[in-house]
Amino acid sequence: MQVSSRQRSIMEILLQEEKGITVAQIAERIGVSTRTVHRELDALAPLFAKNELELVRKTGAGVEVAGTAEQKLALKMSVLHQTTTEFTAEERKAIIMCSLLAATEPVKLISLAIDLKVTTATISHDLDDLEELLGRYDLTLLRKRGYGVELLGNEASKRRAISRLIAEHLDDHELIGVIKENIQNKTTRDMDSISRRLLSLIDRDKLIKVENALSHLEAELPYPLADSAYIGLVAHLALAIERIEKGEKIRFDEHTWNELIGTPEFVIAENIMERLRHIFQMEIPRDEIGYITMHLRGAKLRHSHDDYVWPENTELAALTGRFIALCEERLGLSLRDDSSLFHGLLTHLEPALYRLRRKMEIHNPILGQIKQNYPELFAVAKEAMAALLPELPVPDEEIGYLVMHLGAALERGRQEQQRYRALVVCSSGIGSSKILATRIKKEIPEIVSLKNLSMFDVGSVPRSDYDLIISTLPLSFDPAEYVVVSPLLPQDDIQKIKFHLHNRPVQVEPMKKSKGMPPKGKQAQAQLKSMQLYAAFANQIIDGLRQSTVSNVARDMPSVLHDICSELEQRGAIYAVDPVVQQLIEREKLGGLGIPGTAMALFHGRNEAVTTASFTIHFLEQPVRLRSMDEEEMSVDLLLLLLGPKEVPKEGLEVLSEVSSLLIEEEMQELLKTGEIQHIADYIAGKLYAFCLKKTGWERV
Repeated sequence: MQVSSRQRSIMEILLQEEKGITVAQIAERIGVSTRTVHRELDALAPLFAKNELELVRKTGAGVEVAGTAEQKLALKMSVLHQTTTEFTAEERKAIIMCSLLAATEPVKLISLAIDLKVTTATISHDLDDLEELLGRYDLTLLRKRGYGVELLGNEASKRRAISRLIAEHLDDHELIGVIKENIQNKTTRDMDSISRRLLSLIDRDKLIKVENALSHLEAELPYPLADSAYIGLVAHLALAIERIEKGEKIRFDEHTWNELIGTPEFVIAENIMERLRHIFQMEIPRDEIGYITMHLRGAKLRHSHDDYVWPENTELAALTGRFIALCEERLGLSLRDDSSLFHGLLTHLEPALYRLRRKMEIHNPILGQIKQNYPELFAVAKEAMAALLPELPVPDEEIGYLVMHLGAALERGRQEQQRYRALVVCSSGIGSSKILATRIKKEIPEIVSLKNLSMFDVGSVPRSDYDLIISTLPLSFDPAEYVVVSPLLPQDDIQKIKFHLHNRPVQVEPMKKSKGMPPKGKQAQAQLKSMQLYAAFANQIIDGLRQSTVSNVARDMPSVLHDICSELEQRGAIYAVDPVVQQLIEREKLGGLGIPGTAMALFHGRNEAVTTASFTIHFLEQPVRLRSMDEEEMSVDLLLLLLGPKEVPKEGLEVLSEVSSLLIEEEMQELLKTGEIQHIADYIAGKLYAFCLKKTGWERV
């Protein structure tokens, strides 16, 4: 196996560092990003294995090469003393793709061979390998003797391929550097050839101008974009301008276009396009608006906004719940009480499902690390998604992001349930040991018991009385039982201690809530107010529950909703009909409201004209055709209306969200079909009672 000069540098560092080295330290030494180092380590792992060495990567402890001194020497002799190639095969293929995507005419094989310092036979072999990869983007290669090689396919496919190349080989910080003009003085040693070639596909000045055009985006969007999604949008638009200038135009299918018109993202995309036309003083085709809209709708959110618990998509909430339940079953752990996990997955799955249904790609730069660190979680998440979405192939990149949420939940649970005891041994006297103990308590709160001892007394403490020994000097103990640190406990030592604790063999128990002590003072007052709000909104729902039959023969949906809302106005639940009806109709345009697998549709919203939260049930005399939450047309004969005031405290939003989640339960659906209002009220009351107990902590008193 030939190695690049960068891979050779990494190997030399690893073979020199017998006790291991962090990825960040390697990156700093050779002047690349940590992401690049991880990518090169993945490529080097088979080479180490071939030489009977193991590349060991441990979270928090770094990377080291495991093997005998003889095996390491053999590797040095066989690989590090050979002449290195400028590029690996994968790097070479990426550069070839760059050349073909940038070209406006056929490219000669001999010019590629000279550029890459290889033979034309090697280039031809690389092109054979690229055929399959390009096929994923509906691109093909036209190869003729004397003609060269040309990339064939539509503009949308070429842009997808360029975007994939950029995502795989160009780090976000490099793109940010271009945007912020921070890499003007970078040398070729600071940025490898692939990065420079990829950046040449997008003019730096265009990136800066596009970023200026997006300066109002955060204020215009109803949700914040992830940093990676924002950078991707900047790159996408700069690339679009570059391609349009070269006469390359994109086509957008009318069916998808009509679906996007009227969405909030479409309006924002129109505004962006208008600013780009003004900044670049050029005509930009209308079809580009559609691609910007899809990018925004498929973007991964940085975090959920204040209204994250409002049931904008009941089916999505149900899917999230089923995913958690399946993972619970496989893992044997309780995850359903982790609200951070539920809302984190809910926030991620909405754009993820959009990407999957539109066959949009997402890049996950740490997928290899996720698979290595969480193999069981990855298998469980993959199996769960296959069961939940059998019709949608879910790529590993998406699974990786779901695993990150699960991993964070397990870590939270482990920290919550595990409490450690440590012995502290310090050779510098009582003062130093006190300083060290204070630092440990502050930085590692899961260590709840600390005992200071001299090195002579440690052996007299039963092994069952502690989990770890933290010492400032080497001891005659099993290295797995203690960790050596500095008395001042720098950050590296903190990570060392955490690594030792979290990698101890422990029996993971299902998460349990402790009863704890009742709150006092201001905390007690706040808890009482929270209890009152949960109960108040739950009672509003129960008290306002109504059922009716609506005559809808030869009538449209706005007029049906007007009749329903007029009744609510008479009861004092709302004080104006028209604004509520208008908002409900607008909400229907944004996405389907039909509950899949039923004949029900949930109309919902929050409006200034709503005075009291309410949930009402309305049977239609004649079924109507509506879009479902999974964007399929369905027949509906039962309308459910869930309304809340515009300004609602967190507790109220959570109650409304809980009501919407009940609608996915089969028992609730069967009850709704009967129309027996008292039975429905009893069922909802019981569910909300249990919900309020859990949220307020009454069940633990």
